[in-house]
Amino acid sequence: MGAAMTDPLARLDRINGKWQVFTRKGADGAAQAAWLSLGGCPDQYTAVRVWLACLAQGKH
Repeated sequence: MGAAMTDPLARLDRINGKWQVFTRKGADGAAQAAWLSLGGCPDQYTAVRVWLACLAQGKH
């Protein structure tokens, strides 16, 4: 598993040929915060759009 794009709010990884979008679940900076997978996507462009939408939601 190699990290493709990482941000404190969302992460995009390629796992087993599919793009996985992860988002943080929990308080910012909390030790108990966990990454929650939003599911796999075979299309890189769609996965990047979901990842960017997660980042945009967290910036507001």
